[in-house]
Amino acid sequence: MIETERSTPPAALSFEAFTRLVEEHQHPLHVFLRGFVGSSEQALDLMQDTFYAAWRAARSGIAPFVEGYEEEAVRRWLFHTAYCRAISTLRRRRLIRWESLSQFSEPETSDENPSFEEQIAESELLRAALQRLSPQDVACLLLRVVQGFSAAEVGQIVGASAEVVTKRLSRARQRLRAAYLALEGQSKEHTHP
Repeated sequence: MIETERSTPPAALSFEAFTRLVEEHQHPLHVFLRGFVGSSEQALDLMQDTFYAAWRAARSGIAPFVEGYEEEAVRRWLFHTAYCRAISTLRRRRLIRWESLSQFSEPETSDENPSFEEQIAESELLRAALQRLSPQDVACLLLRVVQGFSAAEVGQIVGASAEVVTKRLSRARQRLRAAYLALEGQSKEHTHP
């Protein structure tokens, strides 16, 4: 009788390792989700759901959440999961209207001056232009331009080939530019009659 060699499964991530992983990825995930769904509160909820799914995978010892994990595999997994949850949310958005609770909270004050990039990202005009694009266009733009994923990695996250992502990204940039310029023109018309 031949005895087969049994390999031991990789050890699940420790609580400390998972905490470091969350600390490292929560800001980029929130930026992506906020840009994608257009609401900071919804982005936080989706981010929490994503990390909950990651925690469950880590506790079960499911790759890529094992000791000695590959950083880029974890990053792609998190963004893919966040993307899927955001797409699901956008599909339900037709049925549910979300209201911001920010009017009931105290405004946050910050001593720091936001960077130029943050000011552009926070621009209402840019948000409005992004809302005119399809969810797939927004995802490709945010993942490639803001988060720095390669076209192949974006393809893995959104379920498309690198060639499709490259074409979609090119068209999305053109559409975003056109939407932004149209909104900017409308804004100038209203301020300078």
